[in-house]
Amino acid sequence: MQITSNKILNEKYVQIYLTDEELEKQSTKEVIEKYKRQKYKVGIFVSGQENYPEILKKIIMKQVDLSNHVC
Repeated sequence: MQITSNKILNEKYVQIYLTDEELEKQSTKEVIEKYKRQKYKVGIFVSGQENYPEILKKIIMKQVDLSNHVC
């Protein structure tokens, strides 16, 4: 599971990237509920186990790109 969070114009956002198996775990559900209680806008992205490393690589590359373009 990979979690990224950000605050934009006083709005809190969190994105959670995980597999189907991770989504079914009680500990994952508790993490999601924790963010909801803290008034985060939550995005959940589910992928298969076989392409998980490639998705994480793309996430990291995109975050680096976005952080380089923030004013």
